[in-house]
Amino acid sequence: MKNEQNNEPTRLDFIRELISDCRYDDAMELLGIAMDDEPDNVDYNYELARIFMEMGNYASAVSNLELVLEKTQSSLLYFMLGEAYQADEQLDKAIGAYLKANTLNENFPFAYKKLGMLFMARGDMESAREYFEDYLKLDIAEDEKDSVKKILERI
Repeated sequence: MKNEQNNEPTRLDFIRELISDCRYDDAMELLGIAMDDEPDNVDYNYELARIFMEMGNYASAVSNLELVLEKTQSSLLYFMLGEAYQADEQLDKAIGAYLKANTLNENFPFAYKKLGMLFMARGDMESAREYFEDYLKLDIAEDEKDSVKKILERI
């Protein structure tokens, strides 16, 4: 979002540009300064969570995403939280986050597939089948449907 008065990029625009250029240290430095002024800023915490995910610091990503979710909720944010939990090997919490993503948006396909995969990894083939079948009912690419159908054939 640009500053309307002088058409200059905002601090958040600049931080996002640094992140897109993989300049995480610079972005984190600016986020630190910005968060001194606004520690509860949802956008800053979200961007910090993104950086932590990229850097493999999943526990910190979880902390920042949880702060964001206290202020605003969306299926995408819960999906990201599930990804962070899964990467941090907290599978029960990952499942909970993916389930919350589905609760907020029943047409959000990515969480269904993740749930199918996690339940399959746990050996709960009945639940895995249920989530994969629900996934197939959604608007997804044909090649993706084919790969999930192959998974279903194996379980």
